[in-house]
Amino acid sequence: MKLLELLMPFAALVAVSCGPSRHAVQVEMRYPSKAGIDLAGKNISVVYLENKDRAAAEFNGYMADGFAYALEEEYGTGEGSVAIFRMQRTDGGNYADKDTLFNLLMDTGSDVVFLIDTVMLGSMRVDGATRTAAAASRDSSYVSVAHMPFTMKMYSFDAMDKTATVKNYGGSSEAQPIVYSDGKDSSTEQYAKARASLPSAAWDVGKEISESFKSQWKHEQYSLTYFDSEKWYLALDKAEEYDWKGAMEIWIDLLKTNDLMRRSCAEYNIAVACYMLGDYGLASEWLDLSDEDNLLPQSDALRKRINARQ
Repeated sequence: MKLLELLMPFAALVAVSCGPSRHAVQVEMRYPSKAGIDLAGKNISVVYLENKDRAAAEFNGYMADGFAYALEEEYGTGEGSVAIFRMQRTDGGNYADKDTLFNLLMDTGSDVVFLIDTVMLGSMRVDGATRTAAAASRDSSYVSVAHMPFTMKMYSFDAMDKTATVKNYGGSSEAQPIVYSDGKDSSTEQYAKARASLPSAAWDVGKEISESFKSQWKHEQYSLTYFDSEKWYLALDKAEEYDWKGAMEIWIDLLKTNDLMRRSCAEYNIAVACYMLGDYGLASEWLDLSDEDNLLPQSDALRKRINARQ
């Protein structure tokens, strides 16, 4: 009788060890930008407007170039992946109108279009020259900072956004061209040099504006399920290396079983992999299959994450 009492707990332990275990994977997940627009995986174009003000038109062009360059670094597949277009502004044109932006989408063949309206420039002032710490030459031994105030408006339209609305951005700031000299320049000469440096400053403004449209990254933890066998461990190794496609191939092969618990765990893991790869619709479908075979405790948390992305 005592022997039976000892054997029963041992048998229960063996039964438990045959069930699934959880493995935590730490990942950095991409989230929409501070501006609330998600540009990941989308074809982007930038259109800027020109009017009769040559200085404003030049400023707009360089600002658009800096903005597009920064978006290429964040989202593009290489130089030139974010196309830039120039358009003449017409009197009475409604450039914040949805139809206008939609037509630009069609013309540019993009998923998302940014339209930079004509900028309004203020009066530039140049600070007094101060000596630099380590000048490369006599002509650059003094430096001045110029200040060019401007007001700008920008609109965006995302063809893949379910809300199908035009988003408006804008505000006032100042560009700061840098002027180097030997300290003997007149105010007129300093002003001319500041004007010549304005394109570079406008380019920097475009890069600065792009910061609001870059992805936000958050550190998150996700659970995967596994069993004590070589294939399950191999899939975990691939997941740890963020080889989600490789891991998914193994989990798909592990579906060849009549064990509903094992099949549910494999389906759940496939749903996680689809989520990591950005296919949220497919992730939801695999999670449905997992729930049908055997509802796992961690299923609800994953479904909330999937629904938040769709």
